[in-house]
Amino acid sequence: MKDNKTIKRINCNEIDKFKGQLIDVREPFEVELGAIKGAKNIPLGNLENELAQIDKNEPIAVYCQVGKRGAKAAELLQNHGYNVVNLEGGYKSYHSSEPLVINSNRTIKDNRKFIEASGMQCPGPILKVKENIDDMQDGEQLEIHVTDTGFCSDIEAWATATGNRVISNEIENNKVKAVIEKGNINQPKLVETKDGATMVVFSGDLDKALASFIIATGAASYGKEVTMFFTFWGLNVIKKQDVKTNKKGLDKVFSYMMPKHAGKLPISKMNMGGIGSRMIRYVMNEKKVDSLEIMIAKAQSMGVKMVACTMSMDIMSVTKEELIDDVSYGGVATYLGDTERANLNLFI
Repeated sequence: MKDNKTIKRINCNEIDKFKGQLIDVREPFEVELGAIKGAKNIPLGNLENELAQIDKNEPIAVYCQVGKRGAKAAELLQNHGYNVVNLEGGYKSYHSSEPLVINSNRTIKDNRKFIEASGMQCPGPILKVKENIDDMQDGEQLEIHVTDTGFCSDIEAWATATGNRVISNEIENNKVKAVIEKGNINQPKLVETKDGATMVVFSGDLDKALASFIIATGAASYGKEVTMFFTFWGLNVIKKQDVKTNKKGLDKVFSYMMPKHAGKLPISKMNMGGIGSRMIRYVMNEKKVDSLEIMIAKAQSMGVKMVACTMSMDIMSVTKEELIDDVSYGGVATYLGDTERANLNLFI
């Protein structure tokens, strides 16, 4: 029997504290390159035939490389009556954040400064941190609480770029609680090779979205680490189809006025009430050009990192449930952190 309930997700900061069974649904050759400690490897293609190995009485967390196969595994298990969550961003996200979550060589100090930034939206909390860090001495710490969950990745990127240190960083009761220690800004930094590609997808037009994904998949095929930062109208590009919400007031008005998903995007010129976008889709099909939906799926399979701007989501009344799987969430600091490692930066 098909279960249409939304698959629950768990983030990288929560997975190490997860109490239950951890299942890696990647192929064995992928596992050899690295895995989360304690995980049991059952490839997605074998999962349905090996359900007897999985205890139904314990909660389950599944993960793959970037999250897409994990979502399919979670759906399969949920349809068989298991209590399951999927690791958001997969092993790639976990591995990249692992050394930043807790700095085991340092301890949290009792005399640390405290900042309450709940209710502030990006880039407000980052600016608060900078203002206070500037007035502190090397080695002093501050703790900040933020309700914008995108801050969890923002503070990691900001600290890396500015030479400061994240001592702890976790989400508890829908609030980010981070402790940052001021570093020595005069200390020499490692020189990184800049070979990534980043782009801000601001537009919600079909033709511009097509261009952004053509560039993103092309850059990924060259071996570049690609980040796409979706903000304002660009959030419509990564919406799921047929998601029901219970919005009210202005939130409902915003949702009604915006495209429901990628298949409803207008084109920037000659849209003519939707006729233009249907025409260009028809021509693309005739010319054997991949549709936008296929391009998005290909980009995900190639490991392109897609980040939704949490501040824009709040303004545009877009919820996480409305966005496609494997999307990360962050703010301007997350994006700027990736541009530090890129030699190609675009605004579309």
